[in-house]
Amino acid sequence: MSAGDGDARELSVGQAAQWALYRLAPESSTSNVVTAVLAEPAFDLDVLRAALVAVQDRHDLLRSRFTETGVEPVRLVDKAGSGALEVRDVGDVDDEALRTLIRAVGEQPLRLGSDGPLRAVLLRRRTDCALVLVIHHIATDGLSQRLIWRDLSDAYQVLRGGGAVDWPTRPSYDEFVAREQAMLAGPRRAELAEHWAGTCAGATAATLSTDRPRPALRSYRGAAVARMLPDEVARQVRATAADLAVTPFSVLVGVFEALLHRCTGQGEFTIGCPVSVRRGRALREVVGILVNLVVLRSSFVPGTTFASAIADAGRQLSDGVARAAYPFSLVQAARRDRDPLVRVTITLLTRQHDDTMSDTSNGFVGHRTRQLMVPYDEGQFDLAVTIHQLPDLALRTEFNYDTDLLDRATVERLFDQYLALLGAACADPAAIVADAPMAGDSEQRMLLELGMS
Repeated sequence: MSAGDGDARELSVGQAAQWALYRLAPESSTSNVVTAVLAEPAFDLDVLRAALVAVQDRHDLLRSRFTETGVEPVRLVDKAGSGALEVRDVGDVDDEALRTLIRAVGEQPLRLGSDGPLRAVLLRRRTDCALVLVIHHIATDGLSQRLIWRDLSDAYQVLRGGGAVDWPTRPSYDEFVAREQAMLAGPRRAELAEHWAGTCAGATAATLSTDRPRPALRSYRGAAVARMLPDEVARQVRATAADLAVTPFSVLVGVFEALLHRCTGQGEFTIGCPVSVRRGRALREVVGILVNLVVLRSSFVPGTTFASAIADAGRQLSDGVARAAYPFSLVQAARRDRDPLVRVTITLLTRQHDDTMSDTSNGFVGHRTRQLMVPYDEGQFDLAVTIHQLPDLALRTEFNYDTDLLDRATVERLFDQYLALLGAACADPAAIVADAPMAGDSEQRMLLELGMS
């Protein structure tokens, strides 16, 4: 390997799993994490390019390329960021057309070997612009996205004022890789492996009925249904959590598991929950994939109440988070039958105190900015639910789904049924899950007209 190839670094287990997925479907955009900010007036291009270089220089994953040496994947770190920025003048398209263009940017596959994990595209209208960052999941997670935007806005402000960017620290993902390798080489590995083997013994993944047969080869194509939870529902979730002495997320997970039980007829099943593995001050500022999928296993009997389902979800989450350091790919690989442990996932993304993505007063200096919500991570699982907790405690929910398997109408109906069960659970947590109505008013009227109950 020549010096021009870059400095070679090892991958984490999670990155290796992402690389394997990429090798299976290099033309897929399923692992593209897409975020966008609308700014008025449009950004200064020279300053923006310099700010991109500064961010890449601080976070080495953003100036890395990925390849293999022999049979092992590695990342090659370039000495300096490129600041590559594609500028597209799109005329006076309306907001809906602009969102369509943003999604098209996100659907272009990333070339990890030649271009690296980051693509930056500026879509310029006459009086404003949308800056779109597309980053492969091999190099980012939800918190990393916020760190990148924060650093980009900070660098832009300094450079626009004529200063030089001088980061106090240059956090490295290598710190996490070293910690993970030490854990896997030590006694903690056996302890965690035993726990997850027990949790997953004889487990079956929650498996929804599909609109089409499962294909032999997945295309990893997906789409999303995104909605705000009604304010009253979000308020009821918080109140119910307080009454049951659990977190609001436990309520959301417990009711979601109840939905899966009702839809699948499965009395016992597993789902996945991506959780942070950022532990300690040294990893607080690191950009990279610092999440791991933990397995949640639930059980329902005819008399299970919402309260007991929610309490059980709280225990599942607590146990999973405490043992999240053990990579999910190793848990899955240990299964003798190789059947997937997870086909459905649910996760919560909360706003951090220094998140500037959606803050019109603390974003890019000299510009009015607002975040444009762009669903991503679509198609990796049959169904992946992401709940965004917004600054005002509102809850924005995305149902991302595999379009090889599910139609949008099916997912819309699942969303409606989830809302119906949330309402039932919050109205009476002691109610039995099996007895709760799942159809909304309009759907119930339609069923009655058809002579169904």
